[in-house]
Amino acid sequence: MSKARLMLAGAIAAPLLAACANGVSADYIQAKEPRRIHSPASTSDLVLCLKARLDQDASIVAYPEPGKVDVRVGYAESADYRYFYLISLRRAQAGTNVEIRSAGEWRPLMSENRVAGWVEDCKPGTAH
Repeated sequence: MSKARLMLAGAIAAPLLAACANGVSADYIQAKEPRRIHSPASTSDLVLCLKARLDQDASIVAYPEPGKVDVRVGYAESADYRYFYLISLRRAQAGTNVEIRSAGEWRPLMSENRVAGWVEDCKPGTAH
């Protein structure tokens, strides 16, 4: 590979790698304005569905209050400081109220619309 091509590849790859390496605390993301969605699925359905979709990239935080769960999306193995999305699930009269907050970082494979689509794709009845 020529030196010019190598430099071009490095110039393109550096921002992508930097975007993948960042992330912020859940408290920082909590202060952001949420995108609101109502899902007909229960909180339990959404937790199971999102955990299956995100696998190790999801940390589940269940609160003592029934029907109140946060899904922190990012690098779960990096403690509390590398999250990209906070998905707040709150039980509603019919289904779940969902708030999606973003760290505001560009994610090449995980856009806010994609995360919202995953929530919308979760079907009721999977937790039963």
